Amino acid sequence: MSAISVTEVRNALRCPRVFALGRLRDQPVRFVVGSSSLGAAFHRIVDRFAQTVATPPEGFAALEASASVEAVSRSIRRWLMMQLAGELEATPALASMPAEVDDLAEALRQLAAYLAAHVSGGPFTPEEKLQAFLPDSEVALEHLIELEGGETALLRGRIDALHEPKAREAQVVEYKLSGEENAELDRAQVALYRYLLREVAGVDATPVVLRLTPALKETVVAPAEADALVEKRLLPLVGQMRRWAEAPREAPPTPRSDLCPVCPVRAACVEEYPSWLPQRDMPPSGAARPRPKPAGGIEETAVERGAEPPADADTAGQTAAEAMRKTIVDILRKQGVPAESKKAPIVSARVITVEVTGKRSIRKIDRASEDVIHQLAAEHDADATYAKRKGRRLFQVVRETPRVVQLPTLLRREAAWLGESSGRFVLGEGEDGSVVKADLGDPNCCHVLVGGSSGSGKSVLLRAVATSLVHFHSPAHVRLTLIDPKRVTFKSLEASLGSHLAHPIVYEVDRAIAILDDLVDLMEERYGLLDEANVQDLGEYGEEHPEAPLARHVVIIDEFADLTVTKETKQPFLAAVQRLGAKARAAGIHLVLATQRPDAKAVPGVIKANLPGRVALRVPSGTNSRIILDQKGAEALLGKGDLLAELGTGVVRAQAPLV
Repeated sequence: MSAISVTEVRNALRCPRVFALGRLRDQPVRFVVGSSSLGAAFHRIVDRFAQTVATPPEGFAALEASASVEAVSRSIRRWLMMQLAGELEATPALASMPAEVDDLAEALRQLAAYLAAHVSGGPFTPEEKLQAFLPDSEVALEHLIELEGGETALLRGRIDALHEPKAREAQVVEYKLSGEENAELDRAQVALYRYLLREVAGVDATPVVLRLTPALKETVVAPAEADALVEKRLLPLVGQMRRWAEAPREAPPTPRSDLCPVCPVRAACVEEYPSWLPQRDMPPSGAARPRPKPAGGIEETAVERGAEPPADADTAGQTAAEAMRKTIVDILRKQGVPAESKKAPIVSARVITVEVTGKRSIRKIDRASEDVIHQLAAEHDADATYAKRKGRRLFQVVRETPRVVQLPTLLRREAAWLGESSGRFVLGEGEDGSVVKADLGDPNCCHVLVGGSSGSGKSVLLRAVATSLVHFHSPAHVRLTLIDPKRVTFKSLEASLGSHLAHPIVYEVDRAIAILDDLVDLMEERYGLLDEANVQDLGEYGEEHPEAPLARHVVIIDEFADLTVTKETKQPFLAAVQRLGAKARAAGIHLVLATQRPDAKAVPGVIKANLPGRVALRVPSGTNSRIILDQKGAEALLGKGDLLAELGTGVVRAQAPLV
C-alpha cells in the first residue's frame, strides 16, 4: 500500500471512516471542524520567511546583540509583513477577505513576538541567534514502521519547524491558527513528529504546539508522555489503518458526536456504510457553505443534496402526539364532554398541538379545559395550555423529549428561496413544521428588534441569523458587522464567517458608534449612486450593474442597551438608528438589534418605530412582551430558542435552530 501520512493518522483519530473513504476516493480529506481557513496561507508565509533567515533584511541584520526585545520584535514583524504582502499579491482572493487578512496579520505579529523573545539578549546578535534557532521549516520525513505479524507501513510527515535542532533543548514545532477544540489531536500530531525525527535524524526533540490565535499559547508535551502516546495508541492505529485502507467496510464509525453533519465525505459515508450515521450537534454551517461553480451558479454540498434523513421523520414525536391526543379525548369524555379529534396532531420541535371539536356544543370543551390541563399535569406530568383560534380549540402540550432543530436542515429545505436574493435568512422551524424565514428586503422586516431574557436562546438565534444570511452568498453580496459588547455571542463564528465580516468582531462601544456613523455616510453615498442609475433600491441596482453589485450590509448587535448606558454614546446611537431605520433599506443597510432587557427604558420609542420586524423570546412579563410584539405571549414561552415573531404577516411561533 502507499504511505500513510501524519495528517491521515490525525483524521483516523477523529473518525476511521474518514481515512478509509479518503483512500477510496484517492484524494486527501481536509476536516473542517476545528480547522482554520488561514492555515495554508500562514504556512506559506512562514516557510518563505524561514528560507530568508540566512539573508535577512538590512534592518534586522543591523541589530546589535544589545537590541531590546521590542526592537527585535518590530524588525521581525516588518519582515513577516513583507512576506504577507507577497502572499496577498500571489493570492488575489485574499483581498476580498479583509477580516481574515487581519487575523492572518495578527497571527504573524504573535509569531514575531515569540521569536523575538528567543533570539534577543546574550553575546550573539539577533541575526546569529535566529539562524541557529530557526534553520529550516516544512521538513519532510518518512520512516518504515515494523508492525505486528511482520507487516510494515511507511509513515510520512511534514514538520512545520525545528527550533534549535543542534541544542539539547531542540523542539519540533507545529503551528496552529485554530482554537483548542482539537488539542488532543494536536498533541498526537507533534508526538508523531517527535517519533519520526528521532527515528530518521536521531534528533531527540521536545514536541511543542504553538497556537497563535486568538492569543499566543505554547503547549509543551513531555517527551515521555509523547513516546507513550506513540507506542500505545498511534503505532497500533497505523496498523489498523493499513487494514482499513484495504477493507474500508471494516472501519468503525467515529465515537465523537460533533463531526458527522459537516464531514467532508458524509455523502459517500452514507452510501458506503449500510447503517446511517445519526444526526449530531452541528457546527457553524458556514463550514459547509456551497462553493461557486466555474460556469456559474452554486455547487451543492452534502447538506443541500439531502444526505441526511428528512427533518419530518420525527417518529418519536408522532408516537407521543398520538398518545397525547387519545389521552386528552379520553379525559374530556370521562367528564361528560362528547369531544373528538379528527385531525392529526401537529408535532413541532417543542410542542404537540391537539385540535379537539365538540359533537354538539364547543362551550363544554371551553369549560372543561382547565380540568384537562390540571389532570394532564397531575397524572401525566405534562405541561399544557389551551388556546382559542378563530373557532378552533387547541391543547398545546410541551414535549417530554424535544427534538433539536438544526440549521443545516432548514437551509437545505429553503435553499432555492434563500439563494435567490441576499438579505434572506432563517429564524427557525414553525409549529406546523414549516421553515419560518424573513427577507430584509421586505419593508415589513427590513430592520429587526429581538428581545429575550437570559437563557431564552437569544444568542443562539442571532448566530443562526448571521450564518443563514451568508450561507448562499459571497462576500461581494453580503457583509456582516457583528457587535458584541458581552464578548460571548459571536466568537465561535469568527473563523467560519470571517470572509463576510466587514470588520473584526466589535467589542468596544466607541468603535460600534463609529461604525454606525460610517454606515450613515455609506447610506447617503449609495443614494447618490441609486439616483445616478435611476433605480429605487439595491436590488434594482444589482440588476442594472451585475458586474459590480453593491453588497448588502447587515449590522447585528447583541445587547444594544450597552450602547445607551452613557450620554456620550446614547444620543449618537439613537440618532444613527433613527437615520438608518428610516432610510437605509433601499440602500441595502439593515439593523438587527437585540437586548435581554426589553423594557421601556432599554427600548425607547425611536428604536421601536424604526425596527418593523420583531422577534420575542421568553421574557419575564407580559409587559416586556408588549414592548417587543405589542401583545402578550412571550412571557409564556419555553426558553432555549422558543420564540414569537412578527415579520409582517402576523405573529408566528417557532423554534430557533442550533448552529
